[in-house]
Amino acid sequence: MHTTPLRLALFVLLAANSLSAATTLWNTRLPAEAKWYERTSLGTLVIGTDGALLSVNPEDGKILWQRGEFKKTNRHNAREIVGTPWMVANRYDGIGNSKVTFELFDFLTGEKIWTTPQTAGQYLDTIPVPEKGLVVFVVNTYDAKDNGVRFRAHDLATGELKWDAKFAKANAIPLHLADNSGKFAPMMDLSGYHDPVVDGDEMYVGYLGIHCIDLSSGAIKWGVEFPAGDKGLKRTYAPLRVEGDRIYGAGGGSVYAVNRRTGATVWKSDRISKYAGLLKARDNAIVSQLEVVGDKVFARYGGNFSNGKQVVLKEPLGVIALNAATGDDIYNVDKPKEGLTNLLVLPETNTLMFADAHNLYGLDLASAQPVETFRVPIEFKRKMGGADVAQIGLGLLGGVQGVVKATMSQNKGRLDVPVAISRQDGHVVVQGKQHLLGFDPAAKAQKWSIYYAAPSDTLAMTALFAVTAAQGVIGNAQASQGNFGSDAYRQGHSTIHSGLDNYNKYATRRRSATQSSGSYSYILTKVGKGKDLGLVGINLATGETDRELVLGTKDPEYLVDESMGRVYYFQNGGRLVAYKF
Repeated sequence: MHTTPLRLALFVLLAANSLSAATTLWNTRLPAEAKWYERTSLGTLVIGTDGALLSVNPEDGKILWQRGEFKKTNRHNAREIVGTPWMVANRYDGIGNSKVTFELFDFLTGEKIWTTPQTAGQYLDTIPVPEKGLVVFVVNTYDAKDNGVRFRAHDLATGELKWDAKFAKANAIPLHLADNSGKFAPMMDLSGYHDPVVDGDEMYVGYLGIHCIDLSSGAIKWGVEFPAGDKGLKRTYAPLRVEGDRIYGAGGGSVYAVNRRTGATVWKSDRISKYAGLLKARDNAIVSQLEVVGDKVFARYGGNFSNGKQVVLKEPLGVIALNAATGDDIYNVDKPKEGLTNLLVLPETNTLMFADAHNLYGLDLASAQPVETFRVPIEFKRKMGGADVAQIGLGLLGGVQGVVKATMSQNKGRLDVPVAISRQDGHVVVQGKQHLLGFDPAAKAQKWSIYYAAPSDTLAMTALFAVTAAQGVIGNAQASQGNFGSDAYRQGHSTIHSGLDNYNKYATRRRSATQSSGSYSYILTKVGKGKDLGLVGINLATGETDRELVLGTKDPEYLVDESMGRVYYFQNGGRLVAYKF
């Protein structure tokens, strides 16, 4: 049946009326512009400005505490100890921030728990190890007698120094630009590496390949060194994977299997760059993810990487299957084009899933050949018919123009490609900058898809990507469990002091809220009857757009709390507004 303009307008009106508009909870003036912000596991907001670290109560917007000692912080050096009400941060002093002091404090009250003596050196990393009652600081020390990269472990409860061990020579580990680093005095740290893996009394770090650290003494039990995939980009060592008596890592274009007890290299694969062709073979293929399944090791190479300022797509792109016993090639899949998401293992269908700019792929995990269980073209739009038009709400996209843009985005030069896939309520969610798609792996078919036009082409190329860039980089890790950015994905280890009343009160409230709320993803687009800019919220379980928030700016800074159904909007940096759906 032909859809007349009048019928289309009716559908649009119905769709618009079904949207839930956000209500303003509170509006707070911050003491200075927010440079970074994060939600703790208990829902409180921690905000860093150039001059202080502070916390805001999500219930009323009041400032819970403010610590002026912590200046020019970032997410990497102000770390929550997940499973406790504690956070650790460091103070800088001296010329060029050459002196550092660490402090553990209660992030609900801001009260200090303990402080370390001041150290002459460059801050590099903080490694919380709550399951062992430790926090390990990594510092490039300036001690003339024995300078170098040192690991210093402190007791979480008391701050007592448990051990101090030298890991490497000074400046031996390539550093990367710190998050929120200033332009005139750039700071470098270890934010370009994946978090270490803790297993029992051992900690495996991937700063220079794979090293095994004894958590009782700090001694290096063994080390296997190999180069990163690209020193200029962050996280180009693949996240380490422990499987049985082996630990797997990757760098320099090859995959390594190491005996985790002895440190002996069981095998090293051939350089994957041999699949890139003569013109590209000089460059290392960046192995960004490893999945060990049965008798195979699947390695994803290429994808989205950050240099500390922007996210770039690095080729070649593909997936290789290696023999887990020998490291020999089984097969290579170089079909991905113009983009590559993380690998997602679907054990119920014995499938390895991933997506490029054009298709959703499924590989049979058991086959000795690259057998596709499915290859489904990505259709980041609804077919235009009756109820579908009403559900997608084309009026919010600018009417028929929104349909045209959605169709155009399917061509080779489209601006949007998938950056990540994750599991959600029995199906898989495929996410781009302006697109979302629900896929049923059992039926091998799309369940729903949503497209919202970017406010402008220029914006789509720049500011919008910031919304999903972090998720795209997270896709380089083992993101097979939980949703990106969700509480489940960020879960840590057991609570050290589970009897703390204040902590448990907040934790219980959040658990209750989480059970009654759904998971949403927000996309920046045109909302309302006019051309206002704002967010639409898509329910990831159903694909339905049922939330709307007008913000009126092309590059909003905002933070979402799924559990509480809230959006925190940082207006012009200095004002924080909380909205409730």
